[in-house]
Amino acid sequence: MSWNYRVMNKAGELAIYSVYYDEDGKVKGYSVDPACPLGATLEELQNCCEIYLEALTQPVLEYEE
Repeated sequence: MSWNYRVMNKAGELAIYSVYYDEDGKVKGYSVDPACPLGATLEELQNCCEIYLEALTQPVLEYEE
């Protein structure tokens, strides 16, 4: 199983979530709550933000409860 951050539309509100994929690359699940950037150092925080920016280059997914 693999994962990445993706932008999801949940009830008309866009946010970044952790999304999990099966072996075929199909969405298997996602986090309940949006992810937020964090890091123990400024460098770690910057790296996290760069990964979030990558999510903005992918198509928006629909959040289904």
